[in-house]
Amino acid sequence: MNDYNRSRLIAAINKFNQKDFFECHEILEDVWFDIRGGTRDFYQGLLHIAVGFYHLTKKNNFKGTLIQLTKAEEKLGKFPEVFHGIDLAKLLKQIRSIKKRLIKKEVPKRLPKIVIQ
Repeated sequence: MNDYNRSRLIAAINKFNQKDFFECHEILEDVWFDIRGGTRDFYQGLLHIAVGFYHLTKKNNFKGTLIQLTKAEEKLGKFPEVFHGIDLAKLLKQIRSIKKRLIKKEVPKRLPKIVIQ
């Protein structure tokens, strides 16, 4: 990953961790449009998480959140446990836990934070 894309990924993660999921989505979408090749699914997977949590926090839309988080699992599950400095294994475990709560119509107690190395 070049420095420019890394800086945009870090900016998106910062927005994610501040629970500004709309802005996170905007940044990731820009990166996703620019990327070609196999890593495109990585950015799209993160984008699905941001969109899902936007649905949850701004629209209280459990169904939309579940759909987006499932898409994220499908995209991110293709990558190594740690990819571009992000512990995807941990993130996907947290996503699965949140999905279980949503299926039971329960609001998650907390949303994950993304740490980049």
